[in-house]
Amino acid sequence: MDPIDNLLEPGETLVWHGRPDKDRLVRKQYGWCFFAGAFLGLALIWAWASLQRGTTVSLFVALLFVAIGLFVVIAKTREIMAARKTRYLVTDRRAVISVSWKTPSIQSYTPKDIGPIEIKNDKDGAADVVFHHSIEHIDFTGLRRSAIGFIGISGPQKAKAALEALTMPRG
Repeated sequence: MDPIDNLLEPGETLVWHGRPDKDRLVRKQYGWCFFAGAFLGLALIWAWASLQRGTTVSLFVALLFVAIGLFVVIAKTREIMAARKTRYLVTDRRAVISVSWKTPSIQSYTPKDIGPIEIKNDKDGAADVVFHHSIEHIDFTGLRRSAIGFIGISGPQKAKAALEALTMPRG
């Protein structure tokens, strides 16, 4: 059975589906991974030199930098892996964002949850189709909003058209 069929409710019809462009995401994260890898390599050299000299404070600081470099490399790799397991759907009833990596997550948005639909084009040809904003947190500078939508897709006009059709009143 197709994984998309598992996401559909009984009687629901698929209108549009897509995924993040994984090549785009890898290109976007490449700079971070290269920087973090170089940072990690230098920190490892520093840790090795500190270990050889027996300077514990320098070794401790170097190991802290190694941990930071590892964290960035692992975090960016996790983002790429999660994007490969992400699917976007628009049905005749709802918009769905499904991530089936580590802890599976399915977010559904009914027509009343869908606000103004906005396409944010990127330089590399892919785009984000934002259709919902949620309040992330409130701090002394005001409300922090997070944009929710179909991130890094090719052919955003089809996704926008499907979302617009979903929000149209039925008569």
